[in-house]
Amino acid sequence: MTKEMAQQGTKIRAGIVGASGYAGAELVRLLASHPATEVVRLAGESRAGVSVGDLYPHLNSSAILEKASESPLWTDVDIVFFALPAGQSFRLVPRYLEQGTVVIDLGPDYRLRDPALYRKVYGIDHMFPEGLSRAVYALPEWAGNSLGKGSLVSCPGCFPTGALLGILPFLHRGRIKRDMIFVDGKSGITGAGRGLTLETHFPEISEGVLAYKLLDHRHVPEMEQAMEGMGGGRVTFVPHLLPFNRGILSTIYMVTEGPCSQEEADRMIDESYRDSPFVRRVASPPNTMSVRGTNNVHIHARIQEDRLVVLTAIDNLVRGAAGQAIQSMNRIFGLNETDGLRQEALFP
Repeated sequence: MTKEMAQQGTKIRAGIVGASGYAGAELVRLLASHPATEVVRLAGESRAGVSVGDLYPHLNSSAILEKASESPLWTDVDIVFFALPAGQSFRLVPRYLEQGTVVIDLGPDYRLRDPALYRKVYGIDHMFPEGLSRAVYALPEWAGNSLGKGSLVSCPGCFPTGALLGILPFLHRGRIKRDMIFVDGKSGITGAGRGLTLETHFPEISEGVLAYKLLDHRHVPEMEQAMEGMGGGRVTFVPHLLPFNRGILSTIYMVTEGPCSQEEADRMIDESYRDSPFVRRVASPPNTMSVRGTNNVHIHARIQEDRLVVLTAIDNLVRGAAGQAIQSMNRIFGLNETDGLRQEALFP
């Protein structure tokens, strides 16, 4: 499938590996309304043999999930989305790249450029290190033309997405102290995945708030790597788990280099996202409910002397995962960036 064929109306044939998880199911939901894409293959390792509609009754699909580890290489797809935990895409990704299939990985396997970091951060040895130099780290608003060049795309994690969208407008202009970036991230429970744990057990999290992995979260190296091309930066990050289903609110505390007015802070955001159909500066602190079910990002800044606070709200399953992957696909194939992503928020 070429970009020209997609622009002329030929359907993009898509496969999803990991369709039994929350992010994979969200891909199924969003791609069902995509005007230029047809999902032709689905795999869900733990629920193979089950129909998508039985596993997720909100999805109107009778497709049967295949077992990815036992399936032959799909040769009838133009693009494969991987929505798998760390280390589970190493075997299949290089095979798809060899046959010329576009790969978009929603997991962490190609986010870090240094293969040695995978042992430190994820506790695994990277089995396809040559893929790291080929992968495009795709935060779409900041990826420039690189999305049109690569056949392997790595989607940022949900926490880095919310944080970086708030940090980069100021970092790349050199307007903040690079070693004074503090991120407070609050996530809904779906950010922890569909697997059951004690921390996400209803009696343990309902009516409470839990901070976890203080100063030791695996997304920090990813955030700091994304800043390297803009002179670098050091992030102090504390994530919190809250008892709601979906959404991430990132509160980012920064210190400016020199005086900065409210008008200037707002202008830096507006200029950074002027061409983005999804990022919007809002007049008051955002609420995650206002972006629920969408690929939208709401961003708000407040400045007092040299203290800058930026807040971003995203849906972790859409903008933080499936929607961002589709946004990247649209750009790769030269489609309208909003195709399949025009949903209004689900409110209340």
